[in-house]
Amino acid sequence: MSTHNHTRSDVLTFLLPSLPGPGGPGLLAILGLTYGTTFLGNGLILLTICANTYLHQPQFLLLALLATTDLGFALCMLPTILDALWLPVPTISRDVCLLQICCLYAVFSGQSSVLLAMALDRWLAVCHPLYYLAFFTPSRLAWSSLAFIFRATIPLLPTPLLISSCSAHNLSLPFCFPTEVLQFSCGGFSWTYTAVSMLATASVDIVLITISYCLVFWEVMKRISSVRQHKALRTFTAHLCALLAFYAPLFTSALFPDSLLGSLASFGLLASPALHPLVYGIQSHQLRRGLLGVLGCPSTSRVAPRPKGPHP
Repeated sequence: MSTHNHTRSDVLTFLLPSLPGPGGPGLLAILGLTYGTTFLGNGLILLTICANTYLHQPQFLLLALLATTDLGFALCMLPTILDALWLPVPTISRDVCLLQICCLYAVFSGQSSVLLAMALDRWLAVCHPLYYLAFFTPSRLAWSSLAFIFRATIPLLPTPLLISSCSAHNLSLPFCFPTEVLQFSCGGFSWTYTAVSMLATASVDIVLITISYCLVFWEVMKRISSVRQHKALRTFTAHLCALLAFYAPLFTSALFPDSLLGSLASFGLLASPALHPLVYGIQSHQLRRGLLGVLGCPSTSRVAPRPKGPHP
């Protein structure tokens, strides 16, 4: 009996929900459309920026980082989602679940950091254009990327000690979401640490992003004519919706991990990587021109002059 209990604790597994479940073909269609848009949109953005040298400037390099985190986020959840789709009784071991938790947490933190950097980039470009090119040098971008990595990995160090679950549990999601899994730990501190860590990082980023976009919006509305103000307002609204699509499900799933609302919010996080190419990519005229050039459109050229200065 003792041998059986010892073996069970060594190979602890979590049970994943089988898909499609009650949603049937509708859920499969939504997942297929979401993943197709994510891979196609972010892949084309990365290909366009890599293929066109005139896009190698801070605004588009940050967009490439955002596309990379979007792809990483989608790929982190894909293996267990496929298991839930194909296997009659999908399970995931403790070690694989721990790896997925670390990857998701790192991607969440990295994506929030990139969104903050993009907001600060637009603030400098619009409100302080004379300092923009002097501030965003390649070396500073490299150091910023290194800071993002440290910011995403340092809070993960105690995670292996927090996932000491007492027994197997049924998960409500087809992937190991950090706050849901860690609430099953024998100690009550696990969920608290993860939730506070995620929400504290996101809260600081939200405050700084909000201040940056408000300053940009105020500056743009003072400069442009009333006709172009409508376009600026549409752009500002689109960016606001993209931010809400990422942060609102993140906060909801972290605060209510074992509820239906938290489960729906965790699935809603899949929409964020699919929305970013549409919001941040298509609205850029330079990126559209580069994309048409990569796709072989004869009316466009992949060689374009470097812009003289930053554009809001």
